[in-house]
Order: sequence, then structure tokens, then C-alpha cells
Amino acid sequence: MNYIKNLSLVLALILVSFAKPTFATSTPSLSLTNGASTVNISVTGADPNATVNFYFPNSTNSSSNNITYTSIDIGQTNSSGSFNISVAPNSYGLNGGMSVYVGVDGANSVTTSWPANVNSTGQSGSLSLSPQSSTLVVGQTVNIYSMNTANTLTVQGNSNPSVASAYIQSSNNTVVISAQNAGSSTISICAGTAGCGSVSISVVAPTQTITFSQSQVYLTMGNPAQTINIYGPGSGYSVSNPNQNILTTSVNGSSLTLQGLATGQVTLSICSNGWICGSLPVSIVSPGTAVPYQVSAPPSLNSNFNQAPQLTSFSMTSNDVTNLFFGVNSTLTLTFAVNQTVNNVQVKIAGVQTSVGQGTDGTYSASYKITGNETLPLPVVISYTNPSGLVGQNYFWIGNSSKLPVGDTTASSGATSAGTFTKLLGLGSTGLEVKALQQQLKDDGIYSGPVTGKFGALTETAVKKYQAKHGLSQAGVVGPGTRVLLNKGI
Repeated sequence: MNYIKNLSLVLALILVSFAKPTFATSTPSLSLTNGASTVNISVTGADPNATVNFYFPNSTNSSSNNITYTSIDIGQTNSSGSFNISVAPNSYGLNGGMSVYVGVDGANSVTTSWPANVNSTGQSGSLSLSPQSSTLVVGQTVNIYSMNTANTLTVQGNSNPSVASAYIQSSNNTVVISAQNAGSSTISICAGTAGCGSVSISVVAPTQTITFSQSQVYLTMGNPAQTINIYGPGSGYSVSNPNQNILTTSVNGSSLTLQGLATGQVTLSICSNGWICGSLPVSIVSPGTAVPYQVSAPPSLNSNFNQAPQLTSFSMTSNDVTNLFFGVNSTLTLTFAVNQTVNNVQVKIAGVQTSVGQGTDGTYSASYKITGNETLPLPVVISYTNPSGLVGQNYFWIGNSSKLPVGDTTASSGATSAGTFTKLLGLGSTGLEVKALQQQLKDDGIYSGPVTGKFGALTETAVKKYQAKHGLSQAGVVGPGTRVLLNKGI
């Protein structure tokens, strides 16, 4: 009997050993080749169809004896376990001699020295970029332009994506860099055979303050409402009122309206969208009480009016007449916000001056009706002036280069349910819209990666496939034209 039990146990162990899967991970090999204006990163012997993570020294290392590494997803191996990419010599903020390595499926290559830069000017390759360096406040953006080629730009590397995100605005072939957190980042940009270049971005925390046309407000209970001007960066001002029983508040653009309901005191907190806040003490007195003389206060020097105003958000929608975004008689509505209190706001769409309105949240809007005589992309010009007289201007091109559609369109029978996309999405973008994009492309059979909400190389490849499928320019960025189709579930 014991013999049978022991035999059964041995057989069970043998079966378990055969049933247990074994995983063999290949060790990748890394080689770096210094070209005329690029460095070629070549990986061989790795697992097939796997993500390649590139590891390089953290720029904040204080000692060579205590090196920590930062990693970035640079692509995916092919079915043979190989991968190649060419980047600018000073991508990721690297200098010659620094030790780097790659990791694929948890297996790491041996460290290899990064080649020396091909020139010492800081601008690698032959691609000339402007500006080559920029200091931004958290929340601000800057456009990077190629000065010596019309080739399509691509973002090849970003040494610190948490500090600044970068994507290509396909409508005018510019790199848009957005400041996310305080710190620094080096962003590598290439333009095919025209070579590569890099830009240095420094991001600082906002130091501006929101101030008001009166430093302290006195109201008489029952009197008509009083209006106070808001000075400061940002837009879409909101008010936090801890005692609504004695005071009513409302905001229209940069104007704060107050009316006293009962005697007492309250300190309001007024904040701008995505920026900072200011405090305003308000006293409500009974009728007949002497009210101190209230001196009008000019904008604070810290209100950032010594810098030209900039856009903080921009979007365009259509009422889709005959189901066409740019169809004849479709009305396009442009909405945007500015980082300061501004006046003389003007908008031209397709060369036509349009009327501009301002909502209660501080955002501006302008509308344009398609006549059928336009040619895509439509030019858009926005200009505005701050209280110091400094002018801000922005130029956009909306739509892909083609004639305006005149017929009906019908979604393909295999279309997935549409998501809601409102932003320009590209490499480095994160959030719910990226997650919805990945899921929609996955449902369409175009995207095979995980739904993470992080726009990486796999997502960019899937977007290009989607654009090729629908006859769009294969920029790998979700711009207005791509967004229209995605929102229709096409």
C-alpha cells in the first residue's frame, strides 16, 4: 500500500515538472555607431516583438561613484529580435564616454560607451532649430521650428518627459513643447536626411501672483453690485466664497462682481485655470456706515504683464453639416484661453476677421462658416494685447492639405464606437484621451499594445497605420483631421 502511495507521488511530481512551462529570455547585444550627424542604436539577439528600453545616466547624478539610470521606451524589436534607430548625438542629454545599455524583456545588455558628439557647437547634425533653448513656466508651451529644411520633423528622444512633453504639430510641421514640471530636459529632433538637432528646455515653477484693482473691498449691504478687475496670469478664473450667506460673487472674464447681502467679513480666493490664486478681503457694512476711501490698485509687477501673453488652450469644433467637419455651410467654432488678462482680442479664420466673444469661464470663442471657396488647410491667426501693451500672436493651420469635401460620407461598416477627443496627442502625451485612443485603435485591429494611457512608439505606429488607412498624412500625431474621424468612430 505504501509502495503504491510513493509511486503515485513520484508520478505526480514528474507530471508537474513536465507541465511547468519554462521561459528563456535572450540577452540583447547593443552596438552604437557614430555617423555623420547621428548615432545608430542597434540591438540584436533579443526576444522578438518586445519593447526596447534604453538606459542612460540620470542628469542629476552628483558623483560618478553613485550613478543612477533613467530609461525610455525607444521602440520594439522585430520578429528576429533586432531593432535599429538613429538619433542625434546629444539625445537624452548624453555626452561622449557615458555608459549606456538596453533592456528587453527584463534582460539587459552590457554597458557601452556613448560616442562623442560630431561637433562641439551644441547643435548636432545639420538641422537648425529655433529656438535652440527655452525657459518656460509650468503650463506654458513653446513652438520649435526648423530653419533650414521642409522635411517632416520627428521627436527622436526626450531625456526627461516628466518635465516637458513634445509632439509634432503636423499642420505646420512644428514641434510643440509643453512644460509639465520644474526641471530640465533635452529633446532630440530629426528631419530625415536633413539631420538632427536638439533643444534644451528649462522649466520653472510659476512665481506670478493674482492681484485686484482694490486691495480690500468695502460693500454696503443692499447696494448695487460692485465690479473688481482681476490682474494676473491664466484665464478661466474661479471664486471660492466661504460665506455665501453674506456675499454673492460672479466672474465674467477678468471682472469679479460682488454684492453684499448681510454685514460681516469674508476673504475670497480667486484662482486661474491651471495657474495660481490670490486672496481678496471683503467687508460688508450696514447702510449709513462710513466706508473707507478705496484706492484703485494698478496691476502688480508680479502679475507677469512684463511678458507677452500666450495661449494656454486651443480647440476647434464643427456642427458637421451633412456629417462633414469642413463641409459647405458647416460652422467652425474656435475656443481658446490666454494666460493673462488681455484686450483687443482678434481672430482671423481663412483670412476673414471674425467677431470674438468671451464666456463666463474666461475663455474666448470665434466662429466661421465654410463657404466652399476655401482651400485646406485653413489659416487661423489670433492676436491679443495685455495691459502693458505687449502683443501675443498665434498662427495655426486647420485640416489636411486637400480640397474641401462636397459630398456625404458614411462611416465604414467595421467602425468602432467613437471616443471623445479634444486635444492634440503625440509622443509623450498621457491621460484618459490617450487611453481611449489606444482602446479605439485596438478595437479596430490596428493597435496591439497594452492600453496604458501613455502615448509611446507603439501608439505612434498605430496612429500612422490609421492615418494611412483613411488617406491622411502619416504624421503619427492626432491632429484635427485625425480627431474628426476618431470622434465619428470611423
